[in-house]
Amino acid sequence: MIRTLGTALGWMMRLCFWLTRNYGVSIILFTLLTKLLLFPVSLWTQKNSINMVRLMPEENALKIKYIDDKDKLADERLALYKRYHYRPLAGMLPLLIQIPLVLGLVFVIYHPLSFVLNLPSDILSGLRDWFTALPGIGEVTENSYQPGIISQIKAGVLPQGGQFADSVSRIAGLDTRFLGIDLSAMPSLKNPVVLLIPLFSGLSAWLMCWVQNRINILQAAQGKLNKILTTAFMIAFSTYFAFLVPAGVGLYWIFGNLFAIPVMYLLNLVMPPRKHIDLKMLHEMNAQRQEKERIHKQYRAKEKEDCRRFAAEQNKQLVFYSEQNGFYKYFSAIIDYICEHSDVTVHYVTSDPNDKIFSDPREQIRAYYAASDTKLIPLFMKMDCRIVVMTVPDLEKYHIKRSRVRSDVEYIFTSHGMGSTALTFRKGALDWFDTVFCPGPDTFSEIRDAEELYGTPKKRLVETGYPLIDEMIAQYESAEHPENPVPRILIAPSWQPDNIIDLCIEPLLAALAQTDYEVILRPHPQQVRHEPEKFELLKKQYADNPHLTIQTDFSSNNPVMESDILITDWSDISWEFAFVTKRPVLFIDTPMKIMNPEYDRIKTKPINITLRNVIGRSVKPEDVSGVPAVIAEMLAKRDDYRAVIEKTRSERIYNLGQSAKLSARYILKSIEGKI
Repeated sequence: MIRTLGTALGWMMRLCFWLTRNYGVSIILFTLLTKLLLFPVSLWTQKNSINMVRLMPEENALKIKYIDDKDKLADERLALYKRYHYRPLAGMLPLLIQIPLVLGLVFVIYHPLSFVLNLPSDILSGLRDWFTALPGIGEVTENSYQPGIISQIKAGVLPQGGQFADSVSRIAGLDTRFLGIDLSAMPSLKNPVVLLIPLFSGLSAWLMCWVQNRINILQAAQGKLNKILTTAFMIAFSTYFAFLVPAGVGLYWIFGNLFAIPVMYLLNLVMPPRKHIDLKMLHEMNAQRQEKERIHKQYRAKEKEDCRRFAAEQNKQLVFYSEQNGFYKYFSAIIDYICEHSDVTVHYVTSDPNDKIFSDPREQIRAYYAASDTKLIPLFMKMDCRIVVMTVPDLEKYHIKRSRVRSDVEYIFTSHGMGSTALTFRKGALDWFDTVFCPGPDTFSEIRDAEELYGTPKKRLVETGYPLIDEMIAQYESAEHPENPVPRILIAPSWQPDNIIDLCIEPLLAALAQTDYEVILRPHPQQVRHEPEKFELLKKQYADNPHLTIQTDFSSNNPVMESDILITDWSDISWEFAFVTKRPVLFIDTPMKIMNPEYDRIKTKPINITLRNVIGRSVKPEDVSGVPAVIAEMLAKRDDYRAVIEKTRSERIYNLGQSAKLSARYILKSIEGKI
């Protein structure tokens, strides 16, 4: 096969030599021609790369959604690839083509008499017989005899016979040098000039990667570490490869890397990634990742010291874990009660270096920072305490593991929302917890139903209630709330695919703009961050309407609890708004965010679905033009809604006003029992 390919490439090399009459330049021209011939393949690879980057967010979502079902993940991933016309192995195609090209070129370089000078086969056979008969030559291989013949003739050792005269003259005139480098020679320490080829091969690889990291769509989607590792590999591979082949092949590799640069620019010109991919969002995601890396580097010393302090603490009883600063609100009331009614030390581990827990002056609280996998994973696997309390589900499934040094650690899950655990959590998300603090009977029933359905061990379910809602109710009822001069309508969508903003915000705003209501659109901060231009256009569109505000500055006062009607889709803000203010919610029935595709096998129906038309009304996205009439009807029945919501709240939330105390008492009693 290599001989056949080499013969084909030999004709191409002969043409290049005939055009240039220079051995080195002919190799460079040959390299350029191969790049041009392979451009359609490169274009196809570019398209495949674009498709890969487009599907990455959905593929990551599938990995999370089907973490417990590898077969289903494989099926869904295959369907995703087909939908985007992505072929996983297509990225390997240029390399697979390059390998036989290089091998064929090696064959050509080793046979210059055949492919450059085009000597007849009988002449080559006679020259080979002459060469092998020379004293001291030894064993002759297929790849060594032609360079050997050239070397002997250039040294003045000539074959006898008139039939060789013309061939000897042509061989003597063949110059295989390029810029003083013999391209037929192998790089070695004995020939230091030829060592320039591996050096320039590595430099050309670095330059190609430097450009690639800036303009290639696949590299744009990678993190900084991946870019560094890819660049390092290409430099090392190119340098090492050039040591293994004749210098002429190394020259081909050098210019292959250099010609790849204009090809990349041409590909982006012919098939611009920005037409298919939100490059701005991609760069923002990379910037966020780099910011996290910067923060981690900045706080690496603190993390190391805090983890050392945590490990050194003896007789730890109670540990809280928080993913970020905003999660402290779910623990604060429980921690306050523990500190006020016991001397138990609260060890608080957080993955946010700026968590406000570090400014807590109480000596009873000891805070630690741990975020990187190299610190957080060992910290949990070596957990040596009696109780761990956390709001993070999926224990044992990701980086948060149960202790490997103590089997009697009690892991307590405390809710960070009123929504359905069967719908909004992944399948089996709570299976590895020992205890769950249930905010209401829906959570209790869902967990018991799931245990019965899947045959998992029964957890200890504690009817605590929801401390955060208690705090919010207390704060709300401690202040006066004057009636709005005109009804205030707040639109607060979730941040998930096909939310209100994505599906129907323009017809919804157009309908509300015809009313005298005070309308405030307060989009999710993440959507504002990723699509700022969309909200700037909406601001311009409604700049002349004094009753309609697009609120993207989240430092301003939060109007949620002062609104008369909340419009949302599937956001958990609906429970907080309705159960705190006793005012109704208008739901837009956008597609649900389903984390567990088997939620409908649970006997208890999700609260997210069953209460939509209890604490408010629901409207389909295509019917939002009728929202003003629905709002008018809801406002007319606000007293009825108040009574229904108050009754629903007392039925669906355990121990209103007592949740933090009961949660803390359970923890203290459990610690006392273990001691």
